[in-house]
Amino acid sequence: MTDKQKSLALSALVLSTALCGLALLTVCLLYRTTLRLETRRLQEIVHSHAVLIEEFFHAAEQFRPVSQNDTLETVLTSVFNAHLHKQCFGRTGEFLIARQQEKQIVFWPGQEHLSKAMPHTVPMQSPLAEPMRRALSGQTGTLTGLDYRGQTVLAAYQWVPEMNIGLVAKLDLDEVRRPFLWAAAVAAGSALLIVLAGLLVLVRFNPFLRRLEDERSRAQNYLDIAGTMIAVLDASGRIRLINRKGSEILGGEPEGLAGLFLVGHCVQSGDQQAAEQALKRLLSGEQEHIDGKELRLRRVDGSERVVEWSGRALKDKYGKITGVLAAAADITERKQIERTLEEAKQDFQATFEQAAVGIGHVAPAPSGRWLRVNRKLCSILGYTAEELLCMNIREVTHPDHLKQSLAKAMELVANPALSTYSMEKQYVRKDGSVIWVNHTVSLVRDEQGKPKYYISVLEDIQVRKEMEEALRERTELLVHSNKELDDFVYIASHDLKEPLRGIMSYSTFLLEDYGAQFGGEVRDKLKTIGDLAERLSSLTDDLLTFSRVGRLELARRPVNLNELVEDVLATLMVSLEREQVKVLIPKPLPTVVCDAVRMREVYYNLISNALKYNDKEDKWIEIGMLHRWNDPAQAVFYVCDNGIGIRDKHLEKVFIMFKRLHGSGKYGDGTGAGLAIVKKIIERHGGHIWLESAEGEGTVFFFTLTEQEEHFLWQDGTNWGKAEE
Repeated sequence: MTDKQKSLALSALVLSTALCGLALLTVCLLYRTTLRLETRRLQEIVHSHAVLIEEFFHAAEQFRPVSQNDTLETVLTSVFNAHLHKQCFGRTGEFLIARQQEKQIVFWPGQEHLSKAMPHTVPMQSPLAEPMRRALSGQTGTLTGLDYRGQTVLAAYQWVPEMNIGLVAKLDLDEVRRPFLWAAAVAAGSALLIVLAGLLVLVRFNPFLRRLEDERSRAQNYLDIAGTMIAVLDASGRIRLINRKGSEILGGEPEGLAGLFLVGHCVQSGDQQAAEQALKRLLSGEQEHIDGKELRLRRVDGSERVVEWSGRALKDKYGKITGVLAAAADITERKQIERTLEEAKQDFQATFEQAAVGIGHVAPAPSGRWLRVNRKLCSILGYTAEELLCMNIREVTHPDHLKQSLAKAMELVANPALSTYSMEKQYVRKDGSVIWVNHTVSLVRDEQGKPKYYISVLEDIQVRKEMEEALRERTELLVHSNKELDDFVYIASHDLKEPLRGIMSYSTFLLEDYGAQFGGEVRDKLKTIGDLAERLSSLTDDLLTFSRVGRLELARRPVNLNELVEDVLATLMVSLEREQVKVLIPKPLPTVVCDAVRMREVYYNLISNALKYNDKEDKWIEIGMLHRWNDPAQAVFYVCDNGIGIRDKHLEKVFIMFKRLHGSGKYGDGTGAGLAIVKKIIERHGGHIWLESAEGEGTVFFFTLTEQEEHFLWQDGTNWGKAEE
């Protein structure tokens, strides 16, 4: 036996087994259903007759009052003669009545004629008459068990307690099973005959069918190899055959797609009319073929695919049109790419035209011709787009910048790693005027790396250049003016010193040599002249110092602020002890890079001011350093006192040159230049100084040496608030 024959025989065996199993399963299900129905019918018979017997019994007792046994006998005889002796539920069906006497089941004698095999009594412990034994035990229900004959029956039983009798309705189980066994045998035989007949047909016609199947498989393989959708439609437009690509496009299986109307089921509603007309022209012979038509197909899942389809009319050997051969290429991705490219093109066009800077494409050397320009570029150069497209970039470049521009462009071509360059250059406008632009150039290369075109971006910076030139001129003028002013202040301060010394000397000589000869008023005026000259000398010294702060370079070096402050305190020791001022330094000060001489002036002025402007009995000055809350590396130095404080309206005036907030005779005879000099020294170091004060409570001066921004300060977790200038 060949492998094909073995395979065929095995297939037949499996098929016959499956059919027989299916038939037997069907018969079993029917048998179980019938068994449930018969059981329910027997239950209804037992119950209905139990109720009937009870009703007859009550009626007989009421109208014929005799003994209970006579009444029961009369009732059972009447009911049995009227109804129960009839065969109403099967050939082997019986309805039995019995009662229990001592340990015996006693059947009612009036039913002996139903079966000659029925005994008069059966022991209660006997395995026979199981349904009646359960009924006389006070139970009600159904079972499959042995009756008084020893036959297996399907029975329903019920106990009637009022008359102390048991009722049983039974039917032989064989009578129920026999039709189903016969049906199972017939079904199995029929299935076997069908399988054998099918096997005979397969054996008889196998070569012909195999050739047909081979041809069909070969044709299907040819269709499936194709990268486009191929479908054969019948004369009504139904799909008869479709290849794998077609099923992929439509999103279903070939077997599920077969039989569908291509236009009605697979074409989007908006394209159905055009597709229907094209199909009609092919089927009517009006056109033999249709090529290159776009169509939107609806997939099984509801999504859409776009195809480009062609159709040919199919004819039989007599020339009659039998259908249409349709081929379709999926162009969904191509259409999406086209839409994306079109949107990108529109976005680029809008960006290119509406850009706030001039943009142009320039051909590489030697041409250098403008290939494309936007409106802003035309506005910058003063030409129309048509005029610029007839020119090259050299014609509008200022001669002073032409050589440098060409050199940078050639460098961009020669060095592939260099993608762009920028430079500020001048262009010549159409009206002959010159305009400054910030020119940024990028080179676009083709796939071989050869220059394709330049992208030139021109930003109009003419206004900025004019402002820069004006600012440069003003800066030079300001520097020159400041230098002249510093020189003047220095010279004036220096030259005033000599006359002032003469005035002070002569006023002193007059008082000393001739004071006794003058009256009191003259001596007072001479003293006033000397005091005024001395004050003017002090002002001149401060002015000279202020001028030198701006003119001299700072001698920066690392300076230990602890040593510097100790030196200042030693200088002021006499005044501090006289005023009984307590000086506090909470923690050591750091070493900073600064001009030691200038920094000594800062601390001297701040500490002497704190000493001078204090009217408290318990005076103190605190010198220390803080850190910014948001920048721990930033040091903030301070000098704090509990002196008289400063009113809010005067906070902005304390750093003004020669500005005193009190009279010359009150809180010392200062000139009001100290804080102005301190501010200038701090700013020369690149820092910033400010203060916080409350009138009558004291003042704290803060300063930094590295930057000028204001921040929140903290010390030992306490927020000092935002410092103010």
